[in-house]
Amino acid sequence: MTYEPAIGIERLGTIKEIAAAASVGVATVHRVLKGQSKVSSSTSLTVMDAIRRVNERR
Repeated sequence: MTYEPAIGIERLGTIKEIAAAASVGVATVHRVLKGQSKVSSSTSLTVMDAIRRVNERR
C-alpha cells in the first residue's frame, strides 16, 4: 500500500491493477469481490491472491 499524503490515507490497488495481475477481466474481479457464484473457486482464489500481491507491493 502506498501512503497518499495529499489525502491522508493508504492507497489500495485498483480493480484494473488486480485484473491485470490475475490475468482476468475487471468484471471477474468485481464478481469475486461481490461474492457472486458465477465465478469458479479456482478463479476466485487466483483473484484473491492477486489482490494480496498487488497490495503488498504498495
